[in-house]
Amino acid sequence: MLAAVDMGTNSFHMVVVRADKQGHFELVDTSKEDVRLGSGSPDISLITPDAEERALAVIKRFKQLAKMRNAEMRIVATSAVREARNRRTFVRRMLEVAGVEIEVLSGQEEACLIYQGVLQALPVYDKTALIVDIGGGSTEFVLGKAGKPLYATSLKLGHIRLSEQFLGLGRSKEELKKEQVNSGVIENVQSTQFEVAIGSSGTIESIEQMIHHTALSTESQALDSTTLRDREFTADELGMVVKKVCKAKTVEQRMKIPGLPEKRADVIVGGSIILEEIFLALGIEKMKVSPYALREGVIVDTLAETFANYRPGFNIRRISVINLARKFNTDQRMVSAQHSARLAKEILEGLQTCKLGGRDCLSDVSLLLQDEDKELLEAATILHYVGMFINHKSYHRHSHYLIKNNEHLLGYSPLEIEIIALLARYHRKKVPTLKDEDFATLPEEVQKKVRAMCAVMRIAVALDRCDTNAIEHVHVYQQPESVMLAVVPAVDSSGALRDVSLEVWAARTELPYFEKIFKRKPSIMVADENDLEFMNTDPVSFSLSS
Repeated sequence: MLAAVDMGTNSFHMVVVRADKQGHFELVDTSKEDVRLGSGSPDISLITPDAEERALAVIKRFKQLAKMRNAEMRIVATSAVREARNRRTFVRRMLEVAGVEIEVLSGQEEACLIYQGVLQALPVYDKTALIVDIGGGSTEFVLGKAGKPLYATSLKLGHIRLSEQFLGLGRSKEELKKEQVNSGVIENVQSTQFEVAIGSSGTIESIEQMIHHTALSTESQALDSTTLRDREFTADELGMVVKKVCKAKTVEQRMKIPGLPEKRADVIVGGSIILEEIFLALGIEKMKVSPYALREGVIVDTLAETFANYRPGFNIRRISVINLARKFNTDQRMVSAQHSARLAKEILEGLQTCKLGGRDCLSDVSLLLQDEDKELLEAATILHYVGMFINHKSYHRHSHYLIKNNEHLLGYSPLEIEIIALLARYHRKKVPTLKDEDFATLPEEVQKKVRAMCAVMRIAVALDRCDTNAIEHVHVYQQPESVMLAVVPAVDSSGALRDVSLEVWAARTELPYFEKIFKRKPSIMVADENDLEFMNTDPVSFSLSS
């Protein structure tokens, strides 16, 4: 159990995680408190007595929470402490009064740790990524690829700093734009072309929330708050938010903006203007939003110091699926779910392969599905059992709810999470129809994909009906009007083929829906390796209708 605390200029954040022996971790608890450590000193050069008392009170509470979780706590401090003339006194007071040690990060260290945190939340390990993190006292920039920072820096450019130094004095946005530092960021970013721009922390998250919740102020563009959209926004959407927050002249008016947390109403103008200028200066057209940042990077760094030869897990989508499944499944259900997921992939891949006849044996529906859809099918099958944690009765409905309403599935867009949840919901009992509002709101092509994946998943789950892994493999043989699923039983300890009659019976009950979706007459046969060899060498000598 590990706890990481980020002592920011605006707020303090703590995350508590549980790590396994391989260093993979899952979120257990979070806490956030507004401290405004940088307030009271216009140039953030001094931590005032009031700010110190607020900090001590919060750190004591965080320490108590970590102790309740039996978690080792690591605390890092950023811009407000880094730049304070009385930082040594502050750090000493934290040790004497609260009994905690504080690590004061350099700007470059902070930027690199933010990058490590982002890699645990978004699948961008293999991409050249530009990370922007706007804090209260500073803004961090990182260019990274394959887990290595190519360029990292920190500028004294934060929303509290600007709000108190400029906006608090009544200076305009135009005057504020002129206060730009020749830092070399533009030259360094432009010299290494980035593939994706990512924003992290509270200011950027608040901007994304406003974009998501607010109807944009043009007749041609309106945004429904219920729309399934990725956590990202465009330069145009950002520009409209900047106009909206600048138009609101008072904190009270800004507090009424949908999606904007009330506690950010007094600093959002400075933060949004900073981001708009960054977009313009660096030519950013679209930005993704990461739910992870510095504190998760501290966790990764701590694990690297704890485990010999530690390598962070960068397939964060799969890791988060496994973590969620383990959270709610018994060991046996976990093994069965993963086995069914492997069978589902075999069936789907078989439906996209011509072992018999020409390419016309492939169904148009199977050709719709891409590699990313196979991944969603696998994730849904691994998670289909989680609802049993609540109740066996209608557990597929509980699975749907747990998948949609959790913070553990990282790297997936809201649409992808919706698809995974719907597949778990319809892996048994009723099949998806337009009467289901969640399904009906999906784009038409996505509906076709969900139906196809659902048809495959229902058979794959049925083929492990007894949770015993009795079926080793599924081979698919297709002709233009028919499909045969040849199931190969596993071998027991005596060397005999296992009895799979119950599994085959359960799977055959799912064939009518499969036929409706794929427009092929399906059948299932039990086969051993000799049968498969015969079918592969003499494909036209047997009937698929048997």
